[in-house]
Amino acid sequence: MAENEPILVGENQFKDLYPVLVGFGKAILPDAEVALNIDKRLYEEKYTSLLLAGSFFVATDGLKDGSGIGTLVRIDSVEAKQDVQTFYGHSLLRVTLVDVAFFNEIPFAKIVDYPYEKDCDEDTIASYGNIISSGIHRLIAAKNADKVYRDLAPFDIKDPNKWINRFGPAFPAADTNALFYAKKLSERLEMIAVAIGVQLDQSKIRDEIEKKVQENIDKSQREYYLREELKVINEELYGGDDEREKYEEKIAAINASDEVKEKLTAELNKMLSLQTGSPESFVCKNYLDTVLALPWGKCSEETVDVEAARRVLDEDHYGIQEVKDRVLEYLAVHSLGEGTITNILCLVGPPGVGKTSIVASIARALGREYVRASLGGVHDEAEIRGHRRTYIGSMPGRIIAGIKKAGTSNPVFLLDEIDKLGADYKGDPSNALLEVLDPAQNSTYQDHYIDLPFDLSKVMFITTANSLATMSRPLLDRMEIIELGSYLPEEKHQIAVKFLLPKQLAKYHLDAEKCVVTEDAIDAIIRFYTREAGVRRLEQLIGKILRKGAVAVCGGADRVTVTASDLERYLGVPKFLESDAAKDSRVGVVHGLAWTENGGELLDVECLVMPGKDKKIVTGNLGNVMKESVEIALSSARAFASKELGVSADLSDKDLHVHFPDGAVPKDGPSAGCAISTAILSAITEKPVRGDYAITGELSLVGRVIPIGGVKEKCVAALRNGIDKVILPSENKKDVADIPEALRERLHFTFVDTVAEVYRILLSL
Repeated sequence: MAENEPILVGENQFKDLYPVLVGFGKAILPDAEVALNIDKRLYEEKYTSLLLAGSFFVATDGLKDGSGIGTLVRIDSVEAKQDVQTFYGHSLLRVTLVDVAFFNEIPFAKIVDYPYEKDCDEDTIASYGNIISSGIHRLIAAKNADKVYRDLAPFDIKDPNKWINRFGPAFPAADTNALFYAKKLSERLEMIAVAIGVQLDQSKIRDEIEKKVQENIDKSQREYYLREELKVINEELYGGDDEREKYEEKIAAINASDEVKEKLTAELNKMLSLQTGSPESFVCKNYLDTVLALPWGKCSEETVDVEAARRVLDEDHYGIQEVKDRVLEYLAVHSLGEGTITNILCLVGPPGVGKTSIVASIARALGREYVRASLGGVHDEAEIRGHRRTYIGSMPGRIIAGIKKAGTSNPVFLLDEIDKLGADYKGDPSNALLEVLDPAQNSTYQDHYIDLPFDLSKVMFITTANSLATMSRPLLDRMEIIELGSYLPEEKHQIAVKFLLPKQLAKYHLDAEKCVVTEDAIDAIIRFYTREAGVRRLEQLIGKILRKGAVAVCGGADRVTVTASDLERYLGVPKFLESDAAKDSRVGVVHGLAWTENGGELLDVECLVMPGKDKKIVTGNLGNVMKESVEIALSSARAFASKELGVSADLSDKDLHVHFPDGAVPKDGPSAGCAISTAILSAITEKPVRGDYAITGELSLVGRVIPIGGVKEKCVAALRNGIDKVILPSENKKDVADIPEALRERLHFTFVDTVAEVYRILLSL
């Protein structure tokens, strides 16, 4: 068909003219199926005799915009539905309106073909075809590809315009009007390629979005399923308590700060998000259970009655008046103003004197909970401050564990054997206690495991120790030292009668009327079977007697009475015998006095001079301090012998042996110098030493007697061994006032300033 030549198609009452339908808004491309809807009334009024099946019309907007371009359409069928008349047909050609005339207000047009301009060579068309075909296949391969893409025919390289007309509108991104009005083939091919590219990008984005949405849906469904499954399990195990609700109620119930509750809520969310049964889930659960079990702000009611507390302490313990007075002072101050900062008490004394039991009595007197933590042998700082929560098996330190056990924030907390803390590469536990035992700091104490501030300011900490020598100075500065010395025989007697014997009778279910241990028997046990500072061994021996008495009662005896004469049958041969032989004057033997963790001890010093080659022998398991004391004592004795007595102190042809009996027992400390020097001088001069004296005091190189400690314990040891005369350094005269009056009355004290005075007294020079 020649360009601009009129097209005469079909037979109408107006030959070579075609009715025109206008106002459809979107161009109709040739080579496509058409479905056009018009108002039924308009059809019946104007087009009923014109638009019939088999006829043609021109669909265009050209009459409005003046372009005069449209599409020739052949009608295949007509369908009336309600108020709409639908025309189904096929679009044939893109045409230009040559002329338009109106008959009875119906537009008719004369048309000519409006062909596309083929401005591309075959290679360009083939390149576009490959791009378009590849894009279509990628769209088809997409999971969410529209079904229409699967129906697309292969790209028609021979007649690309026809292919674009048919399938161009299938791409939502393509502009149908632009494709319709474009005259050049290259423009149309580029539009299709761009539209397919846009569709691919949108498909990719849609895939990613749908994937994320699906993942979230799957995750939510999985979590929902697991929660429902866990809920069913909880219902079977715990009667229907939902785990989250249970923990949320516990978190809301604790009397803690918002910071603590937020941390616990975050930990709860973390636990619930973890896989059930995973190691980290167990760590989170243990952490929550531990923290929620702590008594946040929970305090037990306490008794603030000073007189009632005095009665309780007197009921439980005999003597130790200084400790009782200090507890009553604490109560009095506390009753005047709650929250008063007080010092940490440290009870120091030998084993068996009642340090631990007095703390339990303090708790009873105050009406507080009592908790004890033994620190003997602890060498890991984490034992005090807790482990970092980074592995299964981590746990809080002993402080927080004790508070949890007590169930209140104001217990009486005993830190037992604080002097036996160790230290190694894991840290120094004594340093970890600095914050715990400082009332000015422990209100915000943080355990490594809990990792939350916990108030320890209301806790009454009391520590015990056998010796202060091994404790760090910063730790001692935070404590108030109260010393518990050795018990006198009279005090042991009262303790045994009033406390130990009734306790053992109750322990072994014996009646005091059927099993009687006389007071003379108790005195004999104290004198001949025990030589201790406390009463622990005494209690054990009383228990041994009662167990044998229980056997007799079960054997049919109506009454068992144990007197002093019966002890050998119950306890065996006496371990300690009193004789005056110890008081005999002997050459080279001096009764020294020593302080140990178990109290005062009588420490004999023996010296022997024998022919030899100026060899000095020292035996008895001595420490460095004692070895130095021997050297100083030897020099002092030799100097005094040669200058004051005119006795030759030349030992070049003699050997000197200094011995401390009980060699298996370690001995060290600066208090035996005077005794050692006296023993050496006695051996050199062959003068006997008075055996009715015991001596303690360190010696300087120039002969001055240096003061010592543990006076009370040493005096008790002297009396326990039948010696009532004691030589002390003059500077220790003030310490005699601390000795109980009953003990002072039985002792005769001699105070010396120089070792020469000691020589004159003990050697009768």
